Amino acid sequence: MQEKDLIKYIKGESDPKEKRIIINWIREDVNHQKRFNIIKAEYIASTLDESENVDIDAVYHRFSSKQTKKKRRRYYISAIASIIIPLMVWYTLTSFPDNDLIVDTTEFLRFDTKTVTTGHGDHKTVILPDGSSITLNADSSLKYPEEFDDDVRKVTLIGEAFFDIQRDESKPFIVQTEHLKVRVLGTSFNVKSYPKDEKIETTLVTGKVEVLQKEQITPIVLEPSERATFDKKKSDIKVDKVDSKNIVAWQEGKLIFDKTPLKQVVLDLNRKYNVEFVITSDSLLQYKYTGEFDNLELEEVLDLLKISSPINYKYLNNKIMLNSE
Repeated sequence: MQEKDLIKYIKGESDPKEKRIIINWIREDVNHQKRFNIIKAEYIASTLDESENVDIDAVYHRFSSKQTKKKRRRYYISAIASIIIPLMVWYTLTSFPDNDLIVDTTEFLRFDTKTVTTGHGDHKTVILPDGSSITLNADSSLKYPEEFDDDVRKVTLIGEAFFDIQRDESKPFIVQTEHLKVRVLGTSFNVKSYPKDEKIETTLVTGKVEVLQKEQITPIVLEPSERATFDKKKSDIKVDKVDSKNIVAWQEGKLIFDKTPLKQVVLDLNRKYNVEFVITSDSLLQYKYTGEFDNLELEEVLDLLKISSPINYKYLNNKIMLNSE
């Protein structure tokens, strides 16, 4: 790979095809990665040399009288970053000489990101820069850029969300979760990835999605009404057929369970009603519940649990204790 091509990539001037060629070249050999890191560090250091005598504060104050507040902030951050980033790159290269990390300093420059969060029992809908719509379930967090890169649309999810993604074949959409990546071009699907849950679920409603585990190379491709379930303990993925309407019913305030372990049921109830449940019976730890809660109050949920299952309950120290009858 010629140095001029790598510099072009580093400067962000490569087209999508050139980017893919360079990324594949970097990944195929550790020595390629090291060469890329060195060239990138040298390039960034050279930009520092060109601006090392600049009085950042003076330039900023002159600039501030002519620009909007948002543009002033970006300019100031960029000036500071021109000093900090080379030091970060130098530290990475000298501290970990045998690493196989591709040092991508564009990650350090992504200050213009937004984070949307929801509390217990809360839903929020986010419209992304490309017109795609994402609805967050309770106790969730979504991180996304103000503007997408040239070749990819990437967001990070903690919790649960329903995605309705605008189709763009030249710019795939990627959802990053704790253990999985979900890749689409344009479709609607649901992702459930809470830190406390034992599993991560991706359910396709329309279109097609690819689910990729970090350790795997070949993705799992889902068809409509298929669900990929990743078991965190076993580190494997299973695919099954589901009624996707039931999976996304939480958007209408419903909770629908189909032979769902009670441990998972109480986690979902906690997110919706903001109350802690404690399962005190060993037999209930293995119990799987089937039922539907359609916009019910908490007391109605508890009464329905008692009527439709061998579950009893009582309040103790602001917690709901569940036991078998």
